[in-house]
Amino acid sequence: MRRLLHVLNPAVPRAALAPLAGAVWATVGVMLLVRAVIWLSDADVRPMAVAAAIGLAMAAVLLPRAFVPLVDKNLARLMARPPRACVFSLFAWRSWMMIALMSVGGVTLRHLPVPRLVLAAPYLGMGICLLGGSIRYFRRSRTGPATPA
Repeated sequence: MRRLLHVLNPAVPRAALAPLAGAVWATVGVMLLVRAVIWLSDADVRPMAVAAAIGLAMAAVLLPRAFVPLVDKNLARLMARPPRACVFSLFAWRSWMMIALMSVGGVTLRHLPVPRLVLAAPYLGMGICLLGGSIRYFRRSRTGPATPA
């Protein structure tokens, strides 16, 4: 039984966890930004500028206050993992549940009769925050665990 569990465990070197987490954050960030840009490009100039400004302001507030501390906390957790760790330990269980909740929330919002321009602002803000966080993950993977994030 122990051998079966070992075979089924998708373990990767601890050093791979930070760049994998960065890739996940970057992929989702780009997806959100692409949607936001498409929706913004369909709008008139003034409403588009307002929505873009709201998204940028959201990112300016959330990135340093929420996302950077979250990435730093996760990086510390990743660096404390054993030399080979399960690939799904990229994020804590609580984070996986938040990912599921936000994914369902995003799909739900896109299927509600909410104007795309209204959705563009939070999509833009979250996309920028996720890309900013991914850069922090990639920097850590380049410098290694001995250097502060």
